Amino acid sequence: MKPAKNPSECACKEEIREQIDRIDQEIIALFGLRFQYVSEIVKFKTDTESIVAQHRKDHVIKVRGEWAEKHGLDKDTFEQIYRFLVDHNIGKELELLERKEPQTPKGA
Repeated sequence: MKPAKNPSECACKEEIREQIDRIDQEIIALFGLRFQYVSEIVKFKTDTESIVAQHRKDHVIKVRGEWAEKHGLDKDTFEQIYRFLVDHNIGKELELLERKEPQTPKGA
């Protein structure tokens, strides 16, 4: 996404807010796309351990913090954001896994 204007080209706060809104819409759309992949990966996971994947979770959070830092952003803030996002997605994956598991008949 290329902004319609660079931040320094904005002549008033309304123009800045318009650009922020456009960026936020794109971010939300990308989170939606990301979640589609999260939903699909459950096809390849068979149990809670494979969903939680603590090593992968720790790696993702660390790397996202490093990426944020490279863009002049606060590493800790973005690690917290991704920790929340990943924990939320783990919860959704667990729900999806539960739905895909065959139900054992009662008394079996």
